[in-house]
Amino acid sequence: MSEKQLFEERLASKLKEWQAKIDEIKANASKVASQHEIEFYRQVDLLDAKHELARKKLKESKKASGAAWDELKASIDGIWNEIENAIDSAIAKIS
Repeated sequence: MSEKQLFEERLASKLKEWQAKIDEIKANASKVASQHEIEFYRQVDLLDAKHELARKKLKESKKASGAAWDELKASIDGIWNEIENAIDSAIAKIS
């Protein structure tokens, strides 16, 4: 299996994991203090958008090769880190 295929499989798996965590965050939104509610929901909306972007990038990656693949992978890596940080932050707010 190529590095690209392994990366795509890892990303597909992460997308499922992230969606489950996002759903859990939304289900526990009532635990957020009212003064932080607007910021929390803005963060959840941003998380949804980043998740969708990562999903689209995965589709693009299946068609990319060479230098285009390298650029796309770098972009996905950045999105990956942003999603992980946003999920951790949101979970901290409902814990």
